[in-house]
Amino acid sequence: MSLAETISRKKWNSFALFLILDVVQIAFVSLLILDESTPLIVSIGLGGSNPFTTVLLFIGIVFAQSVMIYLVAMSMLRKEGMVELYPTFDASTKWRCQYSRDDLVKWTQELAEKSGVSVDRVFIMRSPLPNAFTFSLPLIGTVIVIHTNLLDVLGQSEVMSVIAHELGHVKNADSLISIIVRMPAIFVDLIYLYVYVRLGLGVASSLLVNFDLFLAAVRLGVLIAFFIASRMIMSGSIIFAQRASREAELLADLHAAEVLGAEATINGLIRLGQRAEAVTALVSEIRWLESLNPERMNPLTNAELNQMILSYPLDAIDEVNARQMAPWVFLTTRLTNMRDVYGVEISNQQIKDAVAPAAQNLLAQRKKETHDESSTGPKNMVVDWRKADSDGDRRLSTDELVDLLAMLRENPSKMMFDSEVGRNLLMIDHPDFRRRVISLADAFNL
Repeated sequence: MSLAETISRKKWNSFALFLILDVVQIAFVSLLILDESTPLIVSIGLGGSNPFTTVLLFIGIVFAQSVMIYLVAMSMLRKEGMVELYPTFDASTKWRCQYSRDDLVKWTQELAEKSGVSVDRVFIMRSPLPNAFTFSLPLIGTVIVIHTNLLDVLGQSEVMSVIAHELGHVKNADSLISIIVRMPAIFVDLIYLYVYVRLGLGVASSLLVNFDLFLAAVRLGVLIAFFIASRMIMSGSIIFAQRASREAELLADLHAAEVLGAEATINGLIRLGQRAEAVTALVSEIRWLESLNPERMNPLTNAELNQMILSYPLDAIDEVNARQMAPWVFLTTRLTNMRDVYGVEISNQQIKDAVAPAAQNLLAQRKKETHDESSTGPKNMVVDWRKADSDGDRRLSTDELVDLLAMLRENPSKMMFDSEVGRNLLMIDHPDFRRRVISLADAFNL
């Protein structure tokens, strides 16, 4: 059995286990009987349940959720910064990307043909974060969305590998699976919430109406036990759903590598991960700078944070440089906003002159803090891919990839990026970059 077949089997097994758990949960909540006249309030039986009402409630929630999915999808495609490239394109749109609109559409259509799928609409989304995504919905069709920053960071073959990755999701019907995974969750959560409220009211009634401390304690115990049991079942369901999602990402990676080659796909993954690492470091430092304001006056907004990320070079992938640039980005953005929004009379040169000494002092303060933390913190848990980049061009040749893979295999407990260290990998819907790179290497015998 090939690696792709193994991953596909794991994906569908996880999806099946998710469905089984959700069916069990739906059946369980459908059989619950709530009666405040009984000591425990909650029990299970056929007498108090109405299957027809339960089915209608489930159908109603699924319908409402389906409508919401369509509304969110349509609003997202219309939001500011989203530009349609295909099938229509506004020629008056100012184009800032290094690749032309015709190139992106051509690559997408050619790769879709090779993948055996069709694409109805292609969009580009202005964003300082490198990403791409796809979804397929009846009436809307299959949509591919490419973030502009992805085009800033990647070379042509790497951009095409990301597009091929998204087309792999289309080929594997991952959008439909993602929708199905989310459908039962709201129904079950609402029922659980209703039970929590009824049990909580029962506890309050025992204390405030009946003045029965023993009964209140019993009901509180039932509430705690029910809450723990329901959360455990829900967590199990989420774990299987996330596992299916992670396997779907690996399959999409394999599809991209089959179409464009493992080298381009792995380099695309590494550069995307490194850009995310740099932005994560920048945001972390910005948050630290904000924390220096003890009274949190004029707190940082999401719009300001996004503006600061956009102020950082969009092709930068060095997290060390990001940490050094953070004070300049933070202070310059704040002072510029003071001028543009409030009319403070200050020129660009005055802003630069004011920021320089302050930024140097902040860097010195931060260096002292991080030195103190590192002296007692955990040892480095990352394999730096740049050590394999012998020619320093920030892309790995086949020989350099072999060196990187040797380092990864010699250090099985280490991640590829600091932002992945310490994360609960069972509860995220994307596999870590280490696993993605090694899976591609194993599939193509690197």
